[in-house]
Amino acid sequence: MANFTHLIFDLDGTLINSKPGLLNALRFVLKQMGLDHDPDEIIDRLIGPPIQQGMKEVLGFNEKQIEISSRLFREYYGERGMYEGEVYAGLKLLLEELVEQGVKLYVATSKHEVFLSTILRHFELDRYFDDTEGAEGSELQTKAELITNLMDRNRLKSSHAIAMIGDTKFDVVGGKANELTTIAVDYGFGDSAELKQMEPDYFADDVDDLTEILLG
Repeated sequence: MANFTHLIFDLDGTLINSKPGLLNALRFVLKQMGLDHDPDEIIDRLIGPPIQQGMKEVLGFNEKQIEISSRLFREYYGERGMYEGEVYAGLKLLLEELVEQGVKLYVATSKHEVFLSTILRHFELDRYFDDTEGAEGSELQTKAELITNLMDRNRLKSSHAIAMIGDTKFDVVGGKANELTTIAVDYGFGDSAELKQMEPDYFADDVDDLTEILLG
């Protein structure tokens, strides 16, 4: 059992299985733009980084296409997509126990800030978290920058008693950049081999493993 005082969670693929809504949003984008890409083959690579980055790196979009696709994606996601998902089984019990033990909980996500609070309320997760940090504006923000912003606002100093928990390499990189303990979870959307190559401090195959790491 690790003794953590503060825990920072990623959202998509870590707290919530949001793939149905994200996949439907991508289908909407591709249809509106008249593109024939197979959304099922590319969706996992779009989850994790900011949507603009994913559209550029995965789909090869130029700046104009990124602007259009990002707007369409958020249009669908804001109306329907963010409600199309579920909290991973066992996560709420884990969060409740952590709160009871006095651990401070946070969320740092590349999800746009305008959606973040609504999603947490909808899935009844907002009461567990002391503070959250999501992306704002049109500028790309790395996960490391989002974590730094969250830590600065809460006057948290780099410490191995603080852990970043997430399902993609961006979470591990962001945690390491801020000199935090890193915990990779393999039940989300990240590539397992890629996650292990990042050498996180802990690796959880499922929610039970994560519970064992955090609570013993």
